[in-house]
Amino acid sequence: MKFKDILAIVTSQVRDEHTIAFAEQLAKQNSGHLSGVVVNWIPALPLAVEGYVADPMWGEMVNQVKKDLNLETAKVKQRLTRNMDGSVVESLLLEFGAARSILGMHARHADITIIGRPSSVTSDASHALLEGPLFESGRPIIVIPPEWKPREIGRSVLVCWKSTREAARALGDADDFLAVAHRVTVVTVDAKPSEDGYGAHPGSDICTHLARRGVKVELVNLDSTGRSETRAIQDQALAVGADLIVMGGYGRSRMSEFIFGGVTREMLKTSTFPVLMAH
Repeated sequence: MKFKDILAIVTSQVRDEHTIAFAEQLAKQNSGHLSGVVVNWIPALPLAVEGYVADPMWGEMVNQVKKDLNLETAKVKQRLTRNMDGSVVESLLLEFGAARSILGMHARHADITIIGRPSSVTSDASHALLEGPLFESGRPIIVIPPEWKPREIGRSVLVCWKSTREAARALGDADDFLAVAHRVTVVTVDAKPSEDGYGAHPGSDICTHLARRGVKVELVNLDSTGRSETRAIQDQALAVGADLIVMGGYGRSRMSEFIFGGVTREMLKTSTFPVLMAH
């Protein structure tokens, strides 16, 4: 199965041009259908000394947000239909609290969802766009950095391997890329032999599995040597000319990563490579 039904979630045609271009390229490579969802947020009810003042003020804010959303939806639709026949674009005006389930439902009805890398990994809006498709859809996402320039996707794929459910899920969801990639590199960072994790030779078991599926794969066991795990992964991606990173998303809770830091959080903040994530 290839990625035949592709969804791009955006907030602005201009700010999300890199996301739209990536989704368009992926659809072309797979002769697939591309749909878009344009999101804007219902403003919070303003505080006012007199209760009756809040309603008119809030109503005006909502009307302006609706106008902005309609304008951006028209721009995105014009952008997509310029190169992709049959593209469907939908607009969603959402509350933060409902966004996760609604966006997850939309992503559930596509093979893969394309989202721009968050401008801020701590903002409610950035997390709402990511968390619904990642946690609620049961489907993979690809997060696109603003530096991405149109090119063929999946010629050199870097797989971040840990002996976790999330990493295994991401690997399975990336199968269509791995099957046709010119180069697949499996990377571990500071991995130690263990009976209940990596096994006697970290990374070798998963490479054997991929080889049995016909994937030409190489294994690199990295020492972090003072770098963060994310920095070590990105350095290796640069060294092998990767155009896609594959990894599990949020192997521990987002709150834990928010407090203590984590690979997913740092990758979302700094990656200059498209990242396929699954949870």
